[in-house]
Amino acid sequence: MIKKDFIKSSIIYTFSSALSTGASFLLLPFYTNTKLLTVSDFGALSLYIGLSLLVQVVASFSLDYYVGVAYHELKDQPEELKKKLASLNGYLLTIGAIIVLLFAAGGNFFLKSYIENASPESFRYMMMAVFTGIFNAHFKFYNNLLVHREKPWRYFWSNILNFVTTVAFSIIILEMYPGTLEGPLWGRLLSCFSIFLVSFYEITFTYGIGFDKKYLKPAWQFCFPLMITAVFQWVLSYSDRYIIKPLLFNKEVAIFDLAVRCTLLVSFLLDGLSSAISPKLFSLLREPSNEKNLKEINKYYSGFNVVTLLLIPLNIFILPVILPFFISSDKYLTAFLYFGIIGAGFLTRSIQNIFIFPIHVSRKTSRLIAINGIAAVFQIGLGYLMVRNFKLYGAAFTLNIVKVLMLFLYVYFCKDLINPGINVKKMIWIPLAGLLIISLPEMLITHYGTRMHAIHLLELCAIAIITFIGYRNEMTGLLSWGKQQVKAKLS
Repeated sequence: MIKKDFIKSSIIYTFSSALSTGASFLLLPFYTNTKLLTVSDFGALSLYIGLSLLVQVVASFSLDYYVGVAYHELKDQPEELKKKLASLNGYLLTIGAIIVLLFAAGGNFFLKSYIENASPESFRYMMMAVFTGIFNAHFKFYNNLLVHREKPWRYFWSNILNFVTTVAFSIIILEMYPGTLEGPLWGRLLSCFSIFLVSFYEITFTYGIGFDKKYLKPAWQFCFPLMITAVFQWVLSYSDRYIIKPLLFNKEVAIFDLAVRCTLLVSFLLDGLSSAISPKLFSLLREPSNEKNLKEINKYYSGFNVVTLLLIPLNIFILPVILPFFISSDKYLTAFLYFGIIGAGFLTRSIQNIFIFPIHVSRKTSRLIAINGIAAVFQIGLGYLMVRNFKLYGAAFTLNIVKVLMLFLYVYFCKDLINPGINVKKMIWIPLAGLLIISLPEMLITHYGTRMHAIHLLELCAIAIITFIGYRNEMTGLLSWGKQQVKAKLS
């Protein structure tokens, strides 16, 4: 049985990771209020946020992943650990400074090459997005270090700060400057600056700032493939908006972005759960392979699968019922036509885990470049054709087609890394069955209304049934543990 402390920390990490998504939902009534922000401006905002995320990927240089590896390697050597983390902090700050200089020098050329008749504010908005990405990169580095140090409550409070400042600054400034992007962009920037101050103080006070060259080579060897992979992943998750804009309009960018935002709750919850299990899985995967070890690894993979299988259809069912109460304009309701299709693709996340964790532990991260690179190129080409011919439906189905393609690529490039004893039926076939159960009925939805809700409910019931059949032993054990905890509290 998975330990009680692990379940508690998992809940904290998962809830904390979802707070940024919670902020997005709390801000929806303001962002979708056309008196405060037009639909076209909402579309433009999503493009600036996309730029910010790309800068975050490059600025972090995947040091946020490497910090966990470094911590576990040197946690028994505190002095060496302190020197190495000080140097990683120094690398991160240096990369951020270089990125600011590059955008300050070449930003106007970038804007003119993509935006026709760019407004005078465009350069300022772009630089705000750049600084937001850099501050977020440092904060993510700090957050991942907290996870591996197993400090869930610090993780929680730092994310609470991010949540509160994002919502407060965004609403106040949006009300002060309606009809502009000042509120959303300043809100994100000031919030990210606040959490950057926390992460900078904590890391610098604890470990310092260094730039020891002896750590550069191992950091480069580990991080560079992951950073390139992360850029490809940005292409996989965000390039569709930049394809939609020139082929359609900013309004369509806004609608599709809202549909994707609806899936972010699931994404962040799964990220939080993945963060919670990563220290345990890293330790288990480093141990010699034996029956007991493999059984324990399977427990964590199975637990992640169960949560994914139940969470995704539940999210697809509940959000179209609840979210319209938070949306100020009916113009945005068409986003739910694409939401279920996009959400179904996240069921492949649990299958990817059985490859991704061994890749990180074995440091075969260069394989991720090939997998994500092929998928990214395919998505750009297919996405252009699909959007041109089928508009936003084409963009939604492109995401799922590419996610399935990636599973074949993982098998082709990484089959030698799969742990022996993996239950193929549970780990692969049940999630794929769930993907079909959701995707196919979504084609019957033509408008927002009762039929949509009925189809989503049927999808949820069908997946709940196959999940219970496939994982009844794990679910029965978890329910039994829950009953014991309740009895213990009441007695």
